[in-house]
Amino acid sequence: MRKAKLLPNPSAPVVMGSNSWLAVLAGVVAVVGVSTLQKRRHAKQLAVAQALQHKKTQVQVALLGMSVPKNFRDLVKNDVLLEKAVENVATTLIIYVDGQDAHEIVNYTSELYTMVWDIACLYDKPMLDVRIVGGFSQGSVQLQSWDDLLLLPELNAVFGEDALVDVQQLNAKRFEKDGLFAVTYHPLSMYIDKRLLDEYHYFENANTSLTPFDLVVVGGTFDHLHNGHKKLLSLATSICTKRLLIGVTSDVMLRKKQNGHLIESIEQRKRKVHAFVSFLNPRLEVEVVTIDDAYGPTITLEERAALVVSTETLAGASKINSIRHERGLVPMEIYCCRRTESSTLSSSYIRERWARS
Repeated sequence: MRKAKLLPNPSAPVVMGSNSWLAVLAGVVAVVGVSTLQKRRHAKQLAVAQALQHKKTQVQVALLGMSVPKNFRDLVKNDVLLEKAVENVATTLIIYVDGQDAHEIVNYTSELYTMVWDIACLYDKPMLDVRIVGGFSQGSVQLQSWDDLLLLPELNAVFGEDALVDVQQLNAKRFEKDGLFAVTYHPLSMYIDKRLLDEYHYFENANTSLTPFDLVVVGGTFDHLHNGHKKLLSLATSICTKRLLIGVTSDVMLRKKQNGHLIESIEQRKRKVHAFVSFLNPRLEVEVVTIDDAYGPTITLEERAALVVSTETLAGASKINSIRHERGLVPMEIYCCRRTESSTLSSSYIRERWARS
């Protein structure tokens, strides 16, 4: 008689010893661990590759011309000039500062070093070589002039506000020197104009009307409520007479944020925002809502309202009004504040410090 082959019954339960279960579990954990590790490595490699590609497109050594600000427009203009220059320079940024007298140039130079440091940290360039030259001479004090700086052999590019610059004239003196290559010119007027649209009402501008609104809207992540958030909320409160509508970004939208596991829950963030605003003005009707997209209730509100933002989100505010226009809704009045200390006055910075501790 042929012996029947002992085949397993597919419907029968599989009995495994504890060691077998542990082996399988260890295998699953190992596979998941490797998969997660591979994803992290891939993400890191991608980030490094993107950073290298961006660096290749950057200028190595550049010269930026600036003036001591005389009015609010000059303040905003200089903000943009610094941001764009730091963003696009890889190694050395030379800043030439012009002004009416030595005293104001020296004072502004001191401020500039702090401002540039903050912007450089924001763009992850703490080692950017920044050199600020004051445009004045006093007796035996003879600093390098603008013309001197234009003849630096290592110079690659010049940044400035003017859109129409004669590049040939800019390079004329360089061509007279043996071995000097031509420099490129990068006009930044387009970016400055975008920051100074008529529809933007800056709180820092003395000419801005602070006539209050019945309804004011403001939004953000408001993670680990810090002074930047409090500044925005305080400004929103200062022009609100009745109802303050605050949108807080949902947990789902923040999943990909750096150190996202340290982000406070939506309930915590909403509670802290409500408590802070209620402290500032207990008589306001404060409504804190969760927002699951970039616009929240701003594109559906029918009432006239003011929208309070920082310079970081100005483009988003303009987009909101564009959508409202398409829907036949009145535009929101956009009130804005200049964002400063942006590298350290942020939730990302706070989470990063906590992650290292």
